[in-house]
Amino acid sequence: MSNIKKKWDAVPKWMKYTLYTVLGIAGAFLLGLLFGNIVRWLWNWLMPGLFGLRTIGFWEGLGLFALARILFGGFGDSSKSHKGDEEKGSACRKKKQEESKDGHENWEIYEDWWDEDGKAAFRAYAERMKKEPENETPDAE
Repeated sequence: MSNIKKKWDAVPKWMKYTLYTVLGIAGAFLLGLLFGNIVRWLWNWLMPGLFGLRTIGFWEGLGLFALARILFGGFGDSSKSHKGDEEKGSACRKKKQEESKDGHENWEIYEDWWDEDGKAAFRAYAERMKKEPENETPDAE
């Protein structure tokens, strides 16, 4: 296996990019054929019997597939539809990485700390926050 890897590493970059481009175009073409026919087959199987609609051909099936992707899914990365979740997750991972760099890598003892000191510290903080709004003067009404 490493012999194949050595040969692949020796291939010039421009040739690799050309091969990737050709394979990508061929893959997109084959997926278009596949999904266009699947949509056509499903439409012709379900819609005339259920709703009395006419049957469709391959190009109409491919068009319906493209329309559905545009309206419901887009053509990009599927994780973009969950961008908020991904950003939250990446922010959490980034925070943990930063904390690991700072030496705060003892997450396994967090629950012990919370039981001993954390609850009391939080209660004190919450009480302090409750008192602060009372001390503020309201804006002129």
